[in-house]
Amino acid sequence: MKKFTAAFALACALTVTPGAAAVEFGANDDTGKYRGADSAAYFGQMAAAGLTQNVMTLRWDPSAPMTIPDQVHLDAAIPLAQAAGVKVVFAVYGAKPTTFTGDGGTDYAFAAWAGQVARTYPAVKTFVVGNEPNQPRFWRPQFSANGRQVSAAAFGPVLAATYDALKAVDGSIKVVGVGLSPRGNDRPDASSNVSTSPVRFLRALGAWYRASGRTEPLMDALSFHPYPNANTDPLTRGYVWPNVGLANLDRLKQAIHDGFRDSGHPTVGSGLKLYLDEYGYQVDTGANDAYSGTENVPVTTEANQAWMYGQAPQLVSCDPAVESFSIFGFVDESDRGAGFQAGLVRRDGTERPSLHAFREAIATGCTGRTTRWAPAKAVVGARVTFGDASPKPAKHSAWQATATATEDAVAHLALVRVKNQAGRRCGLAKVDVVRVLQKRSAQHELVLDGEFEVRATRSPLLRLNRRELAAGCYFYALELEAAMNPERKSRFVSRVFGAGPAAKPARATSLAKAKKSARG
Repeated sequence: MKKFTAAFALACALTVTPGAAAVEFGANDDTGKYRGADSAAYFGQMAAAGLTQNVMTLRWDPSAPMTIPDQVHLDAAIPLAQAAGVKVVFAVYGAKPTTFTGDGGTDYAFAAWAGQVARTYPAVKTFVVGNEPNQPRFWRPQFSANGRQVSAAAFGPVLAATYDALKAVDGSIKVVGVGLSPRGNDRPDASSNVSTSPVRFLRALGAWYRASGRTEPLMDALSFHPYPNANTDPLTRGYVWPNVGLANLDRLKQAIHDGFRDSGHPTVGSGLKLYLDEYGYQVDTGANDAYSGTENVPVTTEANQAWMYGQAPQLVSCDPAVESFSIFGFVDESDRGAGFQAGLVRRDGTERPSLHAFREAIATGCTGRTTRWAPAKAVVGARVTFGDASPKPAKHSAWQATATATEDAVAHLALVRVKNQAGRRCGLAKVDVVRVLQKRSAQHELVLDGEFEVRATRSPLLRLNRRELAAGCYFYALELEAAMNPERKSRFVSRVFGAGPAAKPARATSLAKAKKSARG
């Protein structure tokens, strides 16, 4: 308990200001759509659990371009939801992964249909447009034949046209975009599940938006599905970059900022909110005859699910960027293999311990510190190792350094000679790394340099070409540039060392000066 509390407090915030974000809690579930008169009891149970919204799915079929699926059921269910105090949200997207890329669907036809849905149901004021377009299950292709990412640029016009159509019906409609999956492999050559990571999808979507010349936004909020990587993961375990989990929301915010920077589109720093509208820990249902089939993933216990569901609402309530949080499935689906069993209610209608934990956590709200986030200006997690500053022989074979970061980056490493210090004890004044790397420094001579790829969390050895050095004083200058945003850079300078026959130890003050230079 104490260990989790410490980790939770760290994840929650870095300020001392207590408070709670105005988060709406709900469920992403179509059960209430189909229960007829029994839907009143279903929505009443949701409201009693503290849930105030229900996301319902509408899939568009271009062969019936103005047909609203399940309209009879919606006509009956929506008033019952409203009577119970549950707001209905529509999640709208194509019926097939190739709806817009092979089945004749167009962005304008889909937008016209969405507008018709909004006119038919004027009480519904929130539309989530798209569902995991970074996954092949919902959008294909993800990449072109030559490996270029294409799903984001194909999805962009759909989101843009739908935003315009919905706002034309009612300017107060909130358009929530994308519905991003938390994971993707970014491998066009993968044998299966060729998908795009959320970080790289957002970069590509932002690039499309910038190139389109559009000045209106694409969305008022961004929908994201922060499922855990495994049902057995603790709440504080996120994903490795470039994937994103509930514990990595800072990474999602940074990806939005990097993707849409200087485009005029809102980002989290300028008002864009997050809709976390699919979340869940699947549980063991083996002893319950209300289910069928065989489970195809590792699952957790009901007690562990209740623990997670008792903590997640507090975490998101501490984050002012989060506007909505929904469990995927208020009631379990029955098929273990094809369905999802992460609900607050079992398939037989009985309530799980997680329902009570979730309700209590919603009522409690934020008990930690309010999350404060600002866009990073440097490479996230950048660290460099240069080695010691002992004198080196002129034919030293290892002109190298090691660099790492928690995101992909490009490293530019240079071995630099300090002019007019040969034969003297080597020292280091303040260094302008940019001028050095651009060979514009009058005091320094760039002797060797190279460019290297640094993969997230890796620590590659950056080795320069072997070369015999003239006697003198040398240091390394290294610049790391974020792969997702070349404007974010981190710069480092090593201690000065001597090389060649006349090499002498560096002055004792050089280390402090080098550290100061690196910080600058």
